[in-house]
Amino acid sequence: MILRRHLLTEWVQPTLMTLVLFTFVLLVGNLVKLADLFVNRGVSPLAILQLFVLLLPSLMSYTVPMAVLTGTLLAFGKLSSDREIIAMRACGVSYPFIAFPVLAAGLLASAVLVPMNTTLVPWSHFEARRVGIDIAIRNPTAFLESGTFIKEFHPYILFVYHVDGNQMQKIRIYETDNRKPTRTIVAESGEFIPLPEQRRVLLKLRNGTADEPDPKDASKFYKLKFETYTLNMGVGDKDPRSISMKPKDMGLNQLKQTIRELEQKKINASPLYVEMHRRIAMAFSPLVFALMAFPLAITTQRAQKTVGFGMSVVIFLGYYLFLAIGQALSEKGLSSAIFAMWLGNGVFFALGLLLFWKLCRR
Repeated sequence: MILRRHLLTEWVQPTLMTLVLFTFVLLVGNLVKLADLFVNRGVSPLAILQLFVLLLPSLMSYTVPMAVLTGTLLAFGKLSSDREIIAMRACGVSYPFIAFPVLAAGLLASAVLVPMNTTLVPWSHFEARRVGIDIAIRNPTAFLESGTFIKEFHPYILFVYHVDGNQMQKIRIYETDNRKPTRTIVAESGEFIPLPEQRRVLLKLRNGTADEPDPKDASKFYKLKFETYTLNMGVGDKDPRSISMKPKDMGLNQLKQTIRELEQKKINASPLYVEMHRRIAMAFSPLVFALMAFPLAITTQRAQKTVGFGMSVVIFLGYYLFLAIGQALSEKGLSSAIFAMWLGNGVFFALGLLLFWKLCRR
């Protein structure tokens, strides 16, 4: 019991350290964007805090497996290089006994990730979309970038050369419709007028021209010169309480229900099968990584953190390469979603068992 507690303690410290490190690294880019929304775009601190909290579950679904993998490599690499593993073996302690604490911890991490990946992550993704739409309604310029095409205001596509607060300079707007030619509106300047109580946004343009349908032939336009021109802009589904769910927003039960409805209509639901099995397969990656990293760390006997981090990056990239290949095969109909999404787990689990078996035979 004392030995297992010692092994678990040696494993917990580098695992928590790498969990914090990986989470921080993935957060940095998003923190810069959130800081820009707060400092330069006037978004409220409460909305920024909501986006930050809602971002964490999706990041943790990646950083927890990475932390288990790296923590196992670092902890048992150090124990092996310090000859502690040799001392345990000399006292008659078996490798399965030594591995039990980290494998149990990996299984526990997987048990936590199953409900997180299937319920919490899609919920946080959906709530983040709702918060984003609410921000766009109250502060439409918050997500505008100068010199980029903005497609959030369907059916309009905006291109703005300069944005300063709520004011915009040199604006081009394209209204797309598959049944008609693209309509173009050009203005020297403009501003958004948010109407949050009515769940809509007005765009007031100044000094420009607009293509207007010819009353005699709707497929043709004539140029209308204006001093002021007002457009009623849509923002996503307008009301954050009624936006439609994407597959990434759906929990496990919602995915199953949607799959049944699509199959009843004879519609291919393979992308939803891929999404469902991808989440569950990724949830079990900590157990797979723990099994693979344990014999690898003891065999290589490397205590240096750079070596452990390097090995974990290679393994992690290899694992997600299998996921990407499997997803591509499934989407093209060359493989079932179950086989495609669990292929990486199967390969790395088999490799871990092989390494563990060879270790026990030494």
